[in-house]
Amino acid sequence: MRLVWLGLLTIALSACGFHLRGQFTLPPLLQPLAVASSVASLEERVNAGIQRMGGQLSADAPLQLHLNRETVTRQTSTVDRFAKAAEYTLFYELTYQLKYASGVPAQPERSIRLQRTYQFDNTRIVGKFDEEATLQEDMRQQAITQLLTQLSRVQASALSPDATTPPATPAPSAQP
Repeated sequence: MRLVWLGLLTIALSACGFHLRGQFTLPPLLQPLAVASSVASLEERVNAGIQRMGGQLSADAPLQLHLNRETVTRQTSTVDRFAKAAEYTLFYELTYQLKYASGVPAQPERSIRLQRTYQFDNTRIVGKFDEEATLQEDMRQQAITQLLTQLSRVQASALSPDATTPPATPAPSAQP
């Protein structure tokens, strides 16, 4: 009887479109895909994520993902009574754009922005720099996950036409 209930539960979950968190597939429209970035480690991680999603990578793909900018900035959030920084906020931004192989943008440039706040204790400086590096790495990984999620939702209707490709001419219709 338990096997029957387990089977019914499995069918119900799959029928409603349930997916485990982080389990996405790349739409056929983005197969294959080329990735270009000036930051090699970022490009490698995005490539690995695309392959985990079942995507194919090819340098001569019709669509290319351009990772335009990755910036991390730090801002003092609060100061202590001695006018020294007591808390910092890290801001991370990843800017990307889908383009056709001809270089024509398929979508407008998009950004993923994240922020993290952490306390800074002036008496424990050594550990705080490690904490900041860990937070930066965590934000980078979260941005890549968001990027891959957004790619999994791309639809053909959201892409602009490639201006360098001549439009398809409709077949002549037979007139009576």
